[in-house]
Amino acid sequence: MTHPHDHLAQKITHALQDHDADILIATLHDAHLIRGSRAQLTSNLRPILTAALRDHINLLHPPPDFHSWLTRIVATNIKGTPSRPNTRNSRVIALRTLYRALRQLNLITGDPLLDYVSLPAERRDDPLPTAADLDRLLHAARQDPALHAALLLLWHHALQLSDLLRLRWPAYTPTDGTLLRGELITHLTPQAEAALTRLHHRAGHHPLYPDTHGSTDHLRIFPYDTPDALRLRLRQVTRDLNLPFTPPGLIRRCALRDHPSTAHQLGYTRDKDYQKALKHAQQIAARDR
Repeated sequence: MTHPHDHLAQKITHALQDHDADILIATLHDAHLIRGSRAQLTSNLRPILTAALRDHINLLHPPPDFHSWLTRIVATNIKGTPSRPNTRNSRVIALRTLYRALRQLNLITGDPLLDYVSLPAERRDDPLPTAADLDRLLHAARQDPALHAALLLLWHHALQLSDLLRLRWPAYTPTDGTLLRGELITHLTPQAEAALTRLHHRAGHHPLYPDTHGSTDHLRIFPYDTPDALRLRLRQVTRDLNLPFTPPGLIRRCALRDHPSTAHQLGYTRDKDYQKALKHAQQIAARDR
């Protein structure tokens, strides 16, 4: 007799083989393996499934050039017009949601989008949260060392969310409080350094015991598999403490306003770009006031 879980996996596999976004999303939604708007998820996923059928892409076993293929697909609307950055990211988020459900069904073991870099979201006209708002959020997040450290790196050093999630412990040098971010070495603020050191100790590193040095080198710093996982954890903390939800992207945009130290501290390789961004941040701050 077929186990209900196996029957569900078979149904999902057939829907993937048929590239049927409607059945795929409806089945996963009914099984409580995905949440959110069925119509929106289906709409965002359909262009990817249609292109996969056309290009003979197996989404269960993607080819080596899958990321570059996906970037091309999400960048174009059905009518051939370029899609907006937020639309592209919404399509990728829908695919991430699908892959998360497929892992729960044991149809895949890894995450084909683990290192995929999404586009920055389009700028929003919403007012940025105040420094006082962010201080309250950080205080609330202290109960979660990983979230607390992540928020400090976003706010104090403007790390891109995708870069933050890829960080591994060898990028952090506790002896001088620096973090390797791409081609730059950033000296962390005292608060960010303390939060990262706290997290490092919890991961197994202890400065007084040499046998623990290097024991964390194979580990990622943060436990979030996707940007959505970090957003979800942030949402849970703010909801539980009745605080307004502030997306990571908005927190990152506050770095130039509240911590305008040097170009390298905020991830800029050219001072010219940093000064331009700083001027823009100051204009937004003045407008919000």
